[in-house]
Amino acid sequence: MANDSDDPYFDRKQLTFEQAEGIEPLPTQLALHEVSPHLRAALWEVVRDSLLNSTITGINMRVVSKPWLEVLRVMHVERHHRLTEFSELHSFHQKELRRIFEVGNSHAIYGLLQWLLRFPPPPISARIINNTLLRCRSSYRVLGDGRTIIPLASLEEVATLDRAFADLAATEFHGARAHLRKAAECLTEGATADSIRESIHAVESVARILGGKTSLAGALQTLKSKHGLHPGLEQGFKSIYGFTSDEKGIRHPLLDDGTAKVDEADAMLMIGACASFVSYLINKTKP
Repeated sequence: MANDSDDPYFDRKQLTFEQAEGIEPLPTQLALHEVSPHLRAALWEVVRDSLLNSTITGINMRVVSKPWLEVLRVMHVERHHRLTEFSELHSFHQKELRRIFEVGNSHAIYGLLQWLLRFPPPPISARIINNTLLRCRSSYRVLGDGRTIIPLASLEEVATLDRAFADLAATEFHGARAHLRKAAECLTEGATADSIRESIHAVESVARILGGKTSLAGALQTLKSKHGLHPGLEQGFKSIYGFTSDEKGIRHPLLDDGTAKVDEADAMLMIGACASFVSYLINKTKP
């Protein structure tokens, strides 16, 4: 019976059709202009609770009070440009705001949040909003000024990862693509050490296939001699590889106790660097 290594389609058999064809999910931290159902619900909970704390009970009805009352009055005219009479009913405004989080696109949701953060004084807490974005692995964060929402990544970084998945479409690279996909999934889940490990494995897999060696160092040496891999790039990646060997748990998943000193920023840097290096290696060695 043939070994798994003798079957050129072994890795493809482990993947779904979408995965094998390169239709890969981005980690949510790189998914610009997207708002997950979890994030929608969590952000709405923050706004809903703040609005609820700014209401008073009248005769058979609940009405909005300060600070939200002034916020909504200004929003009615300056943001929504409405000519209708302003309502103070809590139920009306709760329904209006909830709809934005239920069906609004990312621009509507983040635009509203930033507008609220910039209202003097803001009716919602920048710290709570930022913690919610962080907890839900959003692709956006609140800047230190507490008034501005910014993307974690650039469009160029997103394009780099997309390009790497496309470059890994060939049959022999399905194992590497599986590692890169797993790195993206781990980043979404907040498993930063695992994400870094999988990013490195993707490069290892490609380098070994192209260099014909069992070790990354040997593969890089072969690529340098046969394809003109720049010594600086070789040493640079060896240095990154050394970093992942130094931090506890990164290179040895069975021994990992979750205490590796790496965070989301480290994992995002590594997946981007490894995606770029994968594309570079593949295109550098093309005939």
